[in-house]
Amino acid sequence: MYIWRKRARESWGCGRSESIALRFGGSLAVIERPGTERVTLEICCETKRAARDLVREFGGGIEQLRRNWLQDFARRTRAKPLRIGSRLVILRAPEKKSAKPSRAKAARTMVIPAEAAFGTGEHATTALCLRLLESITRRFPPGWTMLDAGAGSGILAIAGSYFGASRVMAIDNDTLACATAKRNARANGVHNIEFSTGDIMKQEHAEKFDIISANLFSEILIEALPIWSRHLAPDAHLILSGILRSQESAVVRALRRHGFTPSEIRRRGKWIAVLARSRAKINSPA
Repeated sequence: MYIWRKRARESWGCGRSESIALRFGGSLAVIERPGTERVTLEICCETKRAARDLVREFGGGIEQLRRNWLQDFARRTRAKPLRIGSRLVILRAPEKKSAKPSRAKAARTMVIPAEAAFGTGEHATTALCLRLLESITRRFPPGWTMLDAGAGSGILAIAGSYFGASRVMAIDNDTLACATAKRNARANGVHNIEFSTGDIMKQEHAEKFDIISANLFSEILIEALPIWSRHLAPDAHLILSGILRSQESAVVRALRRHGFTPSEIRRRGKWIAVLARSRAKINSPA
């Protein structure tokens, strides 16, 4: 196993990360450090030749990983717990749940192994989605349903189950991501998530969902809006992230064009997350 790695200015990463992600899917990791103007792009490669091809195309360097690289990484990783409101604590280090219980009695603990290319909640877009999900479901009675488009590690789907969803459907076009998400759900004792591999643009569902979450590139979000509008229940919410601040106006315009009204926008660094709901809900009689 080889890692191609390039450290570049934020402008370089922003201009190319989306096109690279479309080519390499879940193999790409974009690493940002608060307070810096540089990002690091990493891609897992099965062969040295594939890694060299990336160096020729984009520059950067190659690192060969040892066979036990994941175990070594697990031992070295000691990330601080991520607290989502008062109801959830996420341990991003690959440790057992019994390691250290949360002080908050009402909070549940989720363990997501810090594996390359899959979300652990550390990235701003994931954290923004998690906080919006936690906030809006506080007033939900148990039994609501959720569609997670672009499951990744399964972190949003698992959080939805923790927050009271009776059924969650999670879709990703990457088979490795789906396998990882299933394993994470089992490890966290969650059994009401239906994972499937497929293209979110081609998915049709008979049921309607109370929440649809999607942490994807803005172009994909905009294209999927007419599909998701058909799959939302009358009193439903849409949580979108993966959106750069520079793309905010385009996403907001698309939401309004397809019958949604943004009710909350959260910002962190260069990223935003949008909570939207249908106009039918807002205009309905009290």
